[in-house]
Amino acid sequence: MLSSVDSENISFDRSDRPNNEVIIRNEKGQELTEEQITELLVGKDRSLSRKWIPNNRRATGLFVQDIAIDLRRLFCVSLNMLEPEIIDTTEECLREKGWTETDTVFGSCLLAPKEMRERLIKGLAHAIINWTITSNQARTFSLMETLAVSISENANKIAGSIRAKLKEEDENKAEPIIEEEMNGVETYVTLAAGGYIRTKQECIDALDNAEKALIKKMSSFDYEHQLFSASQE
Repeated sequence: MLSSVDSENISFDRSDRPNNEVIIRNEKGQELTEEQITELLVGKDRSLSRKWIPNNRRATGLFVQDIAIDLRRLFCVSLNMLEPEIIDTTEECLREKGWTETDTVFGSCLLAPKEMRERLIKGLAHAIINWTITSNQARTFSLMETLAVSISENANKIAGSIRAKLKEEDENKAEPIIEEEMNGVETYVTLAAGGYIRTKQECIDALDNAEKALIKKMSSFDYEHQLFSASQE
């Protein structure tokens, strides 16, 4: 209920581009001839570069995206012959590149070298936090900015950290809520969040801090001695 679908009339115009080429295919994917295209456009808007699109629908609102990182499987390739993930030549290639064999709760695996893990961890954290949208629909461009990021090892707490609450006076509406102080959850609220949600601790470098937190969590996990670490806990 934090989102909605709007209906509007839109258009596109590519007539100012002389090199704009329109290719029309039939239901079998075959390109139509000029005669077939002329027949198709009889009695219709004959321009293929200028179109009026009535009642176009566009989604707007606030959205929540959940991402789970299984550290036990991260950077590991299973060596289980009953459920093969790689072929023998690939296994040999990985071993030559420094991948070592280790035991996990899922069985024997090949683990990526530490130097590679450190490089990939930084890339993963950056990609998760600093994602972008590309679109050719500049007319309806939206920044789709991130308002808040919550990080936790407890799925139930993550669900409660960024959530919506139904309004008592109107059952068809909901209010977005960010729990900024919850035990077991690290929450990072951006400046933009204040324009949509009542916040107390929005921070100018919230996303940078969230990225650092992800790097710290992924780097501190003992990938080499998973079974030993689990038994110690």
